[in-house]
Amino acid sequence: MILQDADLRITLSDSRKADAANSFSRTGIIRIGDLFAAEVAEALHHHLDTQVEWSRTVSQGEKAWDLAPEAIAALERGEADGFLANVHAAASDGFQFLFDSLIVSDVPEARKRRGMLMDRVVDALNHPASLETFRAITGEPGVQRVDAQATRYLPGHFLTSHDDGIDGEGRVAAYVINLTREWRPDWGGLLQFHNAGGDIPLALKPGFNTVHLFRVPQVHSVSYVAPFARVPRYAITGWLRR
Repeated sequence: MILQDADLRITLSDSRKADAANSFSRTGIIRIGDLFAAEVAEALHHHLDTQVEWSRTVSQGEKAWDLAPEAIAALERGEADGFLANVHAAASDGFQFLFDSLIVSDVPEARKRRGMLMDRVVDALNHPASLETFRAITGEPGVQRVDAQATRYLPGHFLTSHDDGIDGEGRVAAYVINLTREWRPDWGGLLQFHNAGGDIPLALKPGFNTVHLFRVPQVHSVSYVAPFARVPRYAITGWLRR
């Protein structure tokens, strides 16, 4: 399928938009299914599954550290023990993550030069029609732009608890566009929301062609992906920003 730019924009019927806005206002966490036409979702999944050269990203202090594909290959040849020990030590009592990513530039001209499908997705998320949909759902007229990265969680990957709240970043809400088929909850990879007591009253399973949208700040995590997970957990994630 040859995707047109309009196919990638986020638009909903008036009734679906109103329902989503009402739920978001009440709960601050919503799931919207059938986000794209079925063939568009299939094309996006194919892109992430076969056409992306992934980097591996971990937290290093206040910044992310990306390992290029050749570094990942070195780890897979048996040099991973020390690396994972350091990652797990940081995760045991603080913020840490480990997953694969494809970063997309915030600069439209840079996206146009690279020209990957993911670059076109970010252009579409920033189209006036998509932005108006996000403003209507969140009730925040100040939403001006959307950033994004593609993510792939494999066995052993995780994201520890945090609330996404960073002063000066203008984050209104976070989103996760799920592009994972036939995921079982016992494989892990669940988007978990934590309450003040540390319990998890809500955990959302990765799906296919669905988006999870939630208000920032809000404590959440992605649970550890089990060794027996059979498929990658694919998503497009980012923030709606003022």
